Amino acid sequence: MGGADVRIRQGNLILSGLAIVAVLAAAGLIPRISAERSHSVAAIVTDMRDVANIAREAGIPVPRALEELRSRGLTGVAVGELTGQELFEGMLHVEYGSAENLLHGDIPEGIWPDAAALFLKPGSPFSAEIDLFISRKFPGSSSVPFRGGTLHVLPLSLGATLEAGILPDFTLFELLRDIDIPVIYRPGATPGVAGEDVANAMALVLDSKPGIRSVVPAGFFVAGYPELEPVSRLLRERGITVAKVEFSQQTGIGFLEKALFPNVLSLHSVRREEILSRRLTRDDLVERFVRASRERSVQLLYIRPSDLLSGSRLQRFGDECERISVRLEKLGIKMGWPEALPLWSTSFASALACALALVLLSLRTGARMTGRENEDTGLKTVLVIIVVAVSLAAVMLRVSLVSRISGALLAALAATEASLSALEGFRKPVRGVLSGVFVAVASGLAIAAFFGTPWYMLRMGSFSGVKLTLLLPLVLVLLHDLKRRVHPESLSGVLSRPPVWGELVLIGGLVAAAGLVLFRSGNVSFVAGWEVRLRELLEQILIARPRTKEIFAGYPALLLWFTVRRIDIWPGYREIFRVGSTLAFSSVVNSFCHFHTHTLFILLRVFNGLWMGLLVGAVMAAVLVFLVLPAWRRWQGVIAG
Repeated sequence: MGGADVRIRQGNLILSGLAIVAVLAAAGLIPRISAERSHSVAAIVTDMRDVANIAREAGIPVPRALEELRSRGLTGVAVGELTGQELFEGMLHVEYGSAENLLHGDIPEGIWPDAAALFLKPGSPFSAEIDLFISRKFPGSSSVPFRGGTLHVLPLSLGATLEAGILPDFTLFELLRDIDIPVIYRPGATPGVAGEDVANAMALVLDSKPGIRSVVPAGFFVAGYPELEPVSRLLRERGITVAKVEFSQQTGIGFLEKALFPNVLSLHSVRREEILSRRLTRDDLVERFVRASRERSVQLLYIRPSDLLSGSRLQRFGDECERISVRLEKLGIKMGWPEALPLWSTSFASALACALALVLLSLRTGARMTGRENEDTGLKTVLVIIVVAVSLAAVMLRVSLVSRISGALLAALAATEASLSALEGFRKPVRGVLSGVFVAVASGLAIAAFFGTPWYMLRMGSFSGVKLTLLLPLVLVLLHDLKRRVHPESLSGVLSRPPVWGELVLIGGLVAAAGLVLFRSGNVSFVAGWEVRLRELLEQILIARPRTKEIFAGYPALLLWFTVRRIDIWPGYREIFRVGSTLAFSSVVNSFCHFHTHTLFILLRVFNGLWMGLLVGAVMAAVLVFLVLPAWRRWQGVIAG
């Protein structure tokens, strides 16, 4: 027999091809996994103003309070700029107000009465630093001799400065002068100040305060916006990172992050408004910060003492820092000041893994829809698959649009094939489940390898396949079952007859469930309280909490499908179990699309979801077989009698 006559079973070709995909993906994941292991470092940071406040409450010097907090896990502090309102309230040794009020009506020509003005008394602390800073940030200001000192009149109205950053908190910087601790600088947004002037003032602070490691802009927009090139150039030259605050809507921060990439650190904080509105306890907050570091690789944990607790806030805040640091150390996350990720690019191996998986799964999906999934494949077709995969990989490396579309399609088709592969194994359930999981994991690894670069790990760009992976597999499995008559009726037959009430209820339930899944994806505020508690319990026990969609929906639906199919009941209604099972494999694939999560953590999460989901599904199937069905038959007998 000639070589041209060799035929390969399509199922074996797909599994063998995906095994090659897994090997290529593993090779492509080496830089990512290496970076994840070497950069598994987190820092606990708080506002230096809060440290000063709780030191005052405890009646001890600020350096002593800071040292006690550092001994219990605090890594760094943040120092910001004082707003006009804070200067007006006396948070620096200056008098602040309108020019008219400070000059008592004796206003020189050319000065607006409502202009913001700052008076430095003779011998005021930090006079030289304040003079220099104002000349840098507000070059249009006027200096007027007044009462033996200097009155600086800013080129802004007093009202415009009340929420704007005016001066660095020199008092706090002075307290840190002899303390070796990493500092985050928080420049405030100041409307009407040019980007070049903001950069000049920031350079002055960076030069005089060597402990500054990172910048976190404060306010509704980044200082200097929209002229952010001078600021980004300064930070690049000084090697200063910018902190990317999770879920931040600050105007201009995206430009600054992309300009400084990869010198970006992720930061998680919880706003006071959220704490109050959601009634978060301190235990809740500890879990939030631990989860942020463990699940999303957040590097800076910005926590603040509670305003709701009486007594020694120093002791309570120290307890929280210690609890977080101890928990993270046990999880293998070192406490210290993190470094930015090194820069690496996508390898050809990972591109080929993605491309080969997409070609194979596209072929398989088409074959399933047309009833040719059991046909053999010739060597000529295999050669075509290889050529197309190599060509697509080359294009994906060069055209970002193609790579994004390919990645999204791969995620959706992987979840679809994993679902169908598992569902068709009802005669050999173990083999069916393992086959489906293998398809999902191999494809997920390919996606993680291709998109697992610092750009996506730091969420500079978003992966467009997450929502698609939740919806498209459900639709494709349903269409497959109607077309292939897995469901008793065809699509045309269903559409040509009036619907029955049972179907309307099922359709309504499916639509509602799909909407809920899509809405909850990435929307933690819509999670019920009992589910939050359950998640926290599972996180503490299992480290990697499995997804709710897997343990309570997807895998149980799969086992219930195996059960009703093997005993051959409910032919007109068991489609809901087939469609529901897609949630398990969609969730598995989506886990690999969270590129900010460590790869080994994802694999542990998938494993935990598998065994827990199968356990829950086995219990449900047992209840169905041994309790529900016998009770149903007895009830039918009573009715018939």
